[in-house]
This record gives sequence, C-alpha cells and structure tokens, in this order.
Amino acid sequence: MVPLPAVAVRSTPTALTLVAAVVSLVTLHLLRLAGTVIGTSIADLPALLPAAACAAVAGPLVWWLGPRHALPAALGTLAVLWTLLLAEPVRVTPVVGLVLAVALATLVLVVRRLSAVAEDGAGRLARALALAVAADVTLRLFGDLWDPLWHGGALAVLLSLALTALLAAGARVAALGTPPPAVGGGIQVALLGPALGLYTLLGSPAFLAVWAGIPVTLAGVWITMGTAIGVAALSVPLPRGVVIVLPPAVAFALLPSPLAAPAVLLALAVLPYVVRRALTAWERTAATGHGALADLALAGAGCGVGCALVLLPSPWPVVAGAIGLGWAAGEAARPARLLRPFGPVVAASVLLAVPPLAGAARPAADPLPVDTAGGMYRVLNWDVAGASPPEVLTGIQESGAHVVVLHGVPRGTVASGGLDLPAWLEKRLSAEAVWAADEGDRQTGTLVLTSLPVSETAAGPSYAVLTVTLTDGEPSRVGAGTELGALLREEPEVLALPPAGVSSPEDSGFHPAGESRIFARELLELGPADTSPPAATVYVP
Repeated sequence: MVPLPAVAVRSTPTALTLVAAVVSLVTLHLLRLAGTVIGTSIADLPALLPAAACAAVAGPLVWWLGPRHALPAALGTLAVLWTLLLAEPVRVTPVVGLVLAVALATLVLVVRRLSAVAEDGAGRLARALALAVAADVTLRLFGDLWDPLWHGGALAVLLSLALTALLAAGARVAALGTPPPAVGGGIQVALLGPALGLYTLLGSPAFLAVWAGIPVTLAGVWITMGTAIGVAALSVPLPRGVVIVLPPAVAFALLPSPLAAPAVLLALAVLPYVVRRALTAWERTAATGHGALADLALAGAGCGVGCALVLLPSPWPVVAGAIGLGWAAGEAARPARLLRPFGPVVAASVLLAVPPLAGAARPAADPLPVDTAGGMYRVLNWDVAGASPPEVLTGIQESGAHVVVLHGVPRGTVASGGLDLPAWLEKRLSAEAVWAADEGDRQTGTLVLTSLPVSETAAGPSYAVLTVTLTDGEPSRVGAGTELGALLREEPEVLALPPAGVSSPEDSGFHPAGESRIFARELLELGPADTSPPAATVYVP
C-alpha cells in the first residue's frame, strides 16, 4: 500500500477540530456507560468522583512524554481501551472509570493543541462538541435509545471499530502537528466538565420526552434543531448578554411541562456560544502559578469532577453548572473570531434528517395475542429492573400474555444509559401503552401494554388503568401500580396488580380481582430480571 503523503494528514485546525468531535462523541458514550456501570447517585460518589478526577493524568502525561507526544499517546491509548470495551466482561467499574478518565484527559489535551494552532480554538472546540452531540443523538435514535455501541451484535462492533479507526487517525494527525508552547494557564478548560454534563442531560431524547410529554423521535428533533442553531450561532455576532439566557433555559428544561421542549432547544442553541466564551475567559490569569503541568492536571481533574457533579440526580448541580458557565462566559475579555458556518450547519441538518428516515425503515411491529375466547386472558406481571431490552421483549413474547404489566420501567435514567424502554417496546410490539411514573421519580414507573381493543385509559402518580374489550364483547379493567387503593374502593372490579415479587397480594392491600365479578384470569409472575419460564397461577375469586 502506498503511504499517504504527510500533507494529507497535516495537523491543521480543521483536522484537529474533527479529532475533537470524535473524542467528544466517545466521551459522551463513556459518560452514559459510566452512569450505567458506576452510577451517579450520592451513594456512588466515592467510586465516581475518583474515576472522574483521574483525568488529571493530562498533566503527568505531558511531563512524561513531552508536549509533542502527549496528545498522540493519549489518542492511541484511548483507541486501545475503547476497543477493549467491546468485550462486555471488561465493562466493570475500574476499567470504565479508567477509560473515562483517559477520554477526558485526551479532550483537555486536544483543546490545548487547538488553542495553540488556531486563533479561535475555543470556538472550534464548541462547534465540535455541538456536532458530536447531534451525531450522538442520531446514533441513539437509530437504536431507539438503546445505545448501539453497547447492545452487542455486528452493528455495535462496526461502529466501535469505526470510532477506534478515527481515534487512531487522530493520533497520526496529532503526531504531525506542532506541539503547543509549554506555558502556564488554561485552568478554564475545566469548564468543559459542566458543559459535558449539561450536554449529556439536555441531549437525552428520553429525558425530554418524559419532561415534555412528547414522543421520543420528536424530542430528538428538538434536540438536533437546538444543536444546529447553536452551531450556526457561533458565526453570528451575538450580544454579550446572551450568556444570561442559559441558566433560566436549563431551569425551565428541568420542569415537567410542555415548555421543556423549547427550553431545551434554547439551552442547546446558546450553549456552544457560552462554552466558547467561557473557555476564553481568564486566558492569561487562570493558572496555579506552578507551571503548565500543574495547570493541565488541575484542568483535567476539574473537568472530570464538574462533569460528575452535573450528572447527579438532582436539579441543583445542573442549574449550578449552567450558572457557573454563564458567569465564566460573562468574564470573557474579547469576542473570538467568527467561524465559517456553512459546512457544520449542513452537517447538523443532515443529522437532523436521519432519525425519521431510520424510523421509516424499521420492520413492522408484532402485536400481542388478541384471542380471548371464553372470557379468558393471560396477564404478565413482571419487575424488569435490571433486565436488558431484548430480555424484556423475549419474556413478553414467550409468555403469550394478552396484557403485560411491567414494573421498574426506566425512561432515560442514568442507570439505564438513557434508554426509554416504553418507546423501545412500543416500536416492536403493536400495542397500546399506558405509563405511570412512580411517585417522586418521573423516570421510573409502571407500564401496561396490550393489543386488545382499549376503550378507556387512566394514569396518575404511581398507577395506570385500562379497560380492554374481550372477544365476546365483555369489558375488563386492569390496573397496576402502588397507589391503587382509592381506585379499588370506587371500582372493585379492577384486576389490581402489585409489583411482582409480593408474596401475598392481600397483605399489601392489593387483590387479584374485585368481589363483585366472578372470572378466572391466568397471572404470570416474573421476578426482577428473571426471564426463565414463568409459573402460571389461576386466580378464581
């Protein structure tokens, strides 16, 4: 094979911007994987924060290898570690934490190199990050929010190897470039942490779908439109006061209401501009006074810790991160040179069109059984906490149930990697779904699915009820959740199903059937993440 001439892979600002976009895309996937494996609750902080703080390796890496070889070595190491994660047994807390730390350190080094070779390195990085978010949303919508890089199969391998190849190519590009001067400063790069955390939250279609009450695909369109506008806005001389829009936009995005969708769009539209200005703030003064290596180490550690704190399941760190970014952006001394918008805006627009096309090409859904001759039907009652989407789908199909009640169903939670299980199942089962969020947790709840004709549905905090029509025309009411007590007192004919695993429904206040109707129902019980053939119990009041 004839080697490519060096000029074809020269370390130009454009080439480094593409490298930054690839590293950002990999980092976003690793953040979700870390949330799934490590967790981001308060109890997980002892494992999460040290893993994120290890991004301080950016400083020692430059000291050990020198400024010329540090970035190529980081990119090459990230490519190798990323490939190792293809093996599911390797995805354990220490390994995932290490790979995430290397990714964050690599991103810090890419920003350092971009700032050295381009007049507007911060602007290029902000544009690369926004385009990475658009590409990330497109990939996830293509897999119906079940991250295609982690669910296994040929597609996952191909996508992972493609990113590995791009990281390796980025290492070659970086090796041919001129290393940045060994000067101090640059601690403001730690602000990438809150920015990544905000992008991980605001760029989640499942999060927006739950909060705004809209379909997942439409949520993806809102998000991609926001990123496209943000990319275009980098080339517009916006007033300095625009940065104050970010905190209130993020606050409204965290409120469960239809306003969440335009709030997310607005936040994503101004976030690239805010990131650009924030990374240019204190350009000469943000230093420890102990040299470039100490500054780099602090920037890497701050990036990791800031990102982890914004991902905590609480609105306050998220709003605080937005306020911090807005304040830093307001401190920027000068506007950066404007960027040419045509190519990036076209790329973002193309990414906007991919999810609807992918949805149109999806195979037709399979309905649940609808034959209820004799007034009999099967009900599956299952706590799916910890089960993968294919396990849930297989369990439903093998049960032969006419009505499926699932408890512990995630919608965009960190522990599920942003998966919206109701949307994933609805696209594979031709069934009507009723969703009821658990009290105090809008992203976890109970789901009732059926392909039988549904005449009435009702849902509220911690309960979901639907009325199905059987083959002989007889209606039947099925309810599920933890707050059915009042409903049972008013409507004793509801077949009420508690979370699976309750040994005695009567002891918990639930009853298999009401007292005013005599019928037989076959109830299939599955425990948490248990996909073995269920035992059938027939309840005859």
